[in-house]
Amino acid sequence: MSGDGPELTVTNVAFAAIPVFLLIVTMLVGKLKWSAPRAGAVSWLAAVVLSVFVFGADQSIVVIGSSKGLSLSLFVLTIIWTSVLLYNVIEKMGGISVIGTTMTRLVRDPLAQALIVGWAFSGLVQGVAGFGLPVAVVAPLLLMMGFSPVRAAVIALVGHSWAVTYGSLGSSFYTIQLVSGLDPDTLGPHMAAMFAVPTIVTGFAVAHLQGGFGAIRKGWFAILLIGGAISVSMWLTTVVGAYQVAAVVAGLVGCGVGWGLSRIPRLGLYGDQPVDLKPDNQSPNSLTFNLAFLPYYVLFALSIASQIPVVREFGSDLRFGLDYPETITAKGFIISSVEAYAPIRFLNHPGPLILASLGISYLVYRFRGVWHSGVGISAAKATYSQVVSNSVGVGTMVMMALLMTTVGMTTLLGEAIARATGPAFPLLSPYIGVLGTFMTGSNTNSNAMFGALQIGTAQALGIGLVTIAATHSIGASFGSAIAMSKVMAGTVLVGLSGKERDVLVKAIPYCILVVLTVGIQAWVIINVLDE
Repeated sequence: MSGDGPELTVTNVAFAAIPVFLLIVTMLVGKLKWSAPRAGAVSWLAAVVLSVFVFGADQSIVVIGSSKGLSLSLFVLTIIWTSVLLYNVIEKMGGISVIGTTMTRLVRDPLAQALIVGWAFSGLVQGVAGFGLPVAVVAPLLLMMGFSPVRAAVIALVGHSWAVTYGSLGSSFYTIQLVSGLDPDTLGPHMAAMFAVPTIVTGFAVAHLQGGFGAIRKGWFAILLIGGAISVSMWLTTVVGAYQVAAVVAGLVGCGVGWGLSRIPRLGLYGDQPVDLKPDNQSPNSLTFNLAFLPYYVLFALSIASQIPVVREFGSDLRFGLDYPETITAKGFIISSVEAYAPIRFLNHPGPLILASLGISYLVYRFRGVWHSGVGISAAKATYSQVVSNSVGVGTMVMMALLMTTVGMTTLLGEAIARATGPAFPLLSPYIGVLGTFMTGSNTNSNAMFGALQIGTAQALGIGLVTIAATHSIGASFGSAIAMSKVMAGTVLVGLSGKERDVLVKAIPYCILVVLTVGIQAWVIINVLDE
């Protein structure tokens, strides 16, 4: 990307901010509170008008920028569609209940329940599904264990937030990587390493929610061990390039370590009162935990296999992606040509791998006699109803973001923010991620909307692009604790419908505290470690 581009003036910056301003106002202010698809469409139309009449774009540039948005959306949405379908298939077979009940049977102490189920297991569910499902699954489990409705909902909201960027089988990670243009093998491990401290802080937040400072004093050592195990396993998974299962692996390791620690009386998580949760309607053909989890076992194996050098090389040309030419606006802003933009690699992309794991699992289920007639159709219908609105929202918002990037609006805003914030920008950066998630309910959408803006600001300041890209997505991840769509999911399922404010007010301070550690960490990395 090069070229002079639009001049940095107050008027141009104000024009460039209009699409984002419209998105915020229409979704959050007063009686409007439009849906994401409607707000995204209006914001994209505003970006089109401004691109043509203010920023020197012609019809072809508008089409190319918007098409890039659709290409990026397709890359992300195929992960979303298939991951939600996978979850729904298992849920329709009764597998989610089996997995959840098995987890709760292993945990006795209330603090252990909060940390293992509300922190580690919620992250595991986020890793494989996302889209509010961790809250939908975990909050009722905590309620069954004796937690109050508000506490159950807030623990699930705060507890799952560490896993969101690498959750939904990596959809948010792939979005920030594509928007930023950074090498995934550089960004992935760096981001995972930066997740370590705030993830552990999230564990302390969950403990405080369960029992105040007494719970922190009781379980601080166990929290450090569980958080350390989660962080190291997530980092190691990204090092080998298996980004789509990083949160899943970390969640599994966190659950395992937490359960092991709950067997040791001196570590603060031991309890001697068993949880009485009995699965209903058991039959000889009921799913066991291993059968319920089979699709994810298969997915792990396929994901690891896809990273073998021979497989990666063989599949490098088996891809779908559109080529885009160089564009230059009348204002002199240039975007270089690109081949196979946002490519879907059939042997490496999570979407095809998820479908393959579903196919293999289906054969096993049929052989074992546990497959139920109509599961596939029922799961497909549920998936459609869950993702259709979100998909339109993702498409329109990403089209807006990519068009703004193509005509130089994003770079202009980045330069303006850089001049306004200067050295303090790393402290602000994660809260921009939170804003995006709060507005749209999605880490993925936040990355698509504001990721390029963050990169543009970092370039203007001359600071580390990898650190800022990671900081944005990490902030957006923890912002999921206060995303209204997830808050509403939690309140409905624990009997607090209409009392969303009670949950939100309790969750916001924990979100602000965790994100503050993200900003401080970014500031130290950039200004002290000079990276």
